[in-house]
Amino acid sequence: MRFSVCVLAGFGLFLGSVAAEAAVFECKLEQLGANMGWVPPVVALTHPEGEQTAQVSDGIILAIVGKPVEAKVETDNAKRTTYSWVVMGRDSEAQNAKMIYRLTVMKADLSARMKMIPAGYANNFDAGGQCRKVKG
Repeated sequence: MRFSVCVLAGFGLFLGSVAAEAAVFECKLEQLGANMGWVPPVVALTHPEGEQTAQVSDGIILAIVGKPVEAKVETDNAKRTTYSWVVMGRDSEAQNAKMIYRLTVMKADLSARMKMIPAGYANNFDAGGQCRKVKG
């Protein structure tokens, strides 16, 4: 719960700078033990209409980067929009860690699927969830 409150507090600041024509989504994702905490419970995303980039924020991004990061719009068609972004951090051995995220939002029902791939490793973490349109 505390994690969600932190993200939503950052989300409020995030909303303050959103252009009027931007769509803003709040996505809640399943928390599965197999994801080991690498799929956040809540993701905030703002996507200005017609743009090929968006801004994304979650508890992981706020903890590591300290502010929202830019996401690339990989796919935007009648069925879905897929966003991707990278979070750079340090692992427990103080080595650089690159985490590649992808979030797909289905337009018909706003269902979501997120995947995190740690660069250089064969495994990945993913979860489904549900988004809601907050603005736009």
